Amino acid sequence: MGFSDPAAGSEASRATAERMLAAVAHRGPDGSSWCHHRDMTFAHCALTFVDPDGGRQPFVSASGATALVLNGEIYNHEELRRELRATGARLRTGSDTEVLVELYERHGPKVLERLRGMYAFVLHDARTATTVLVRDPMGKKPLYYTRVPGGIAFASELTALLRHPDVPSTPDVRALAGYLTLQAFCAPDSAVAGVRKVRPGSRLEYREGRLREVDYWRPKLAVEGRPPSPREAAARFEELFRAAVARRVTSTERRLGVLLSGGLDSSAVAVVAQQLSPHRPVPTFSAGFDAHDFDESAHARTVARHLGTEHHEVRIGGRELAEVVESEYARADEPLADPSLLPTRIVCRTARRQVRGVLTGDGADELLLGYRYFQAERAIEILLRLMPAPRLEALCRALVRRLPARSGNLPAAAALSLLARGLRAAPEHRFYLSTAPFGPAELPGLLRPEARAALVGHDPFTEVARLLDGQPHLTGVQRSQLAVTAHFLRDVILTKTDRGGMRSALELRSPFLDLDLVEYGNALPTSLKLRRFTGKYLLRRVAADWLPEDIVRRTKLGFRAPLAALLRGELRPLLLDTLSASALDRGGLFDAGAVRALAEDHLSGRRDTSRKLWALLTYQMWFQALPVHSPSPDCLDLTEEPHRAP
Repeated sequence: MGFSDPAAGSEASRATAERMLAAVAHRGPDGSSWCHHRDMTFAHCALTFVDPDGGRQPFVSASGATALVLNGEIYNHEELRRELRATGARLRTGSDTEVLVELYERHGPKVLERLRGMYAFVLHDARTATTVLVRDPMGKKPLYYTRVPGGIAFASELTALLRHPDVPSTPDVRALAGYLTLQAFCAPDSAVAGVRKVRPGSRLEYREGRLREVDYWRPKLAVEGRPPSPREAAARFEELFRAAVARRVTSTERRLGVLLSGGLDSSAVAVVAQQLSPHRPVPTFSAGFDAHDFDESAHARTVARHLGTEHHEVRIGGRELAEVVESEYARADEPLADPSLLPTRIVCRTARRQVRGVLTGDGADELLLGYRYFQAERAIEILLRLMPAPRLEALCRALVRRLPARSGNLPAAAALSLLARGLRAAPEHRFYLSTAPFGPAELPGLLRPEARAALVGHDPFTEVARLLDGQPHLTGVQRSQLAVTAHFLRDVILTKTDRGGMRSALELRSPFLDLDLVEYGNALPTSLKLRRFTGKYLLRRVAADWLPEDIVRRTKLGFRAPLAALLRGELRPLLLDTLSASALDRGGLFDAGAVRALAEDHLSGRRDTSRKLWALLTYQMWFQALPVHSPSPDCLDLTEEPHRAP
């Protein structure tokens, strides 16, 4: 974190830096520090994996011209270090931070093409008086920024940024509308007006009062063509996947564990991680739910026994889930309407007692079309050639009535029912319209007139359209895949994993999001990911020799919380208090009558409105704890000059 500081490191600047550091102390228990560098103040709290003594941050280059703070890790730092030394560079430490700052000082933004890791970093180059903010291609680490008098301020968490005296704290109503549809405040927006997030795969340059944004990476999907053979593709996929796991394990001497759900993705990660540690069992961690429909613990135990891991299981009931909400959500960094954050927090707290980093299976479903929605999208593509959308919509609803109901994570009946809601939409919108807590058409009835006025011309899918720009020949399934990557992966899943882990100073590493593996997967035709109606075809083929057949072939259950029961039970008092008419009146955003009707419907059992209520509860708890102060108006202009990567 840091801020422009023409006052040359005054006592006021130090106090501001210390306040900001205190807000994110949970992210880095290995010590904190700050420094002043040529009209900039930098601050950092450390969770060390590489050279804890030599890599202390903020880090200043050997020349003294460039200062840097890095959140995350550059996994290929040893390879880059060898290249630096070959050019005559004399490095002072074994840290990845020094490698990054020296490379950037020599090569500038071109070095971003070489980095492999998860990172957000900010550097100040005194030679050009330029501050550069960078976020990794997949967006695994967060980075917020805003204008302040004389420059900008930035931080890994919104909570820290709001402790700067000149940072605004007014809710952004247009961004709120996006949150109510997309479940998260999606980059470049944030929950606070005037505060922005660096987009994944982008760098932002601030110089002489101007901001310039440049994309250095965007996901590109191959136009359907002649594919490699399944054997060739599987061999290459396995090679890249093994390398991705090894990169994350061998880049540090710290012992890493695996978050093991018992599903295919995390089980495959555990296989390779255990093979890399032949003489010592890898720690694995899983959740067991009291609610049967959400419980995968038996599958996780099966995999752990098969691999011989050191397995740890935490049992989770309604009281444990409610405790996370009651103790943490008022202090949450930013509202997130994904209830799977609750069990993620509990498992991460358990894992942190044993290790400081874990591997996860995140990203496989997006990369290899593992969600039921992609199967449904394939069916829609076929069926829309045979019948009009209204008839297909009626057919979906008829099928739903014939399928057994279940309260678990998106069974076939739920998937069909939700998809029917978005059937007439564009493929890139269907996923979100079918899963949205509130569709765009519902928002006017939810918001008060003064808040409703801010919605004129609002489009929650602007960033989806941006990613699709320049890729006009994609199929419906491919358009849906890019759309799911745009927000659900980047802004929901990866926000959940960062927040779920870093609240306990636990780092989560995702091999399926390795850039080399992602680019290979994106270059493959759909037929090698979604084989007829079976997702993750290549991974299933590769893992067939590693895992029991029932693990390889089993249908994805997913990792969620029993939200409907939780709101009717353990969280009922909190729900009624937080969403009461008097509480909503103080906020002035939501129509109290509309919210009361949603609560009464759910609590009486008339209909399940839990997703809507959860989005509102999460937001309102955050809003009630929001600090109030008024920065100067000139801090709110965040006009940027967008540039595409060459």
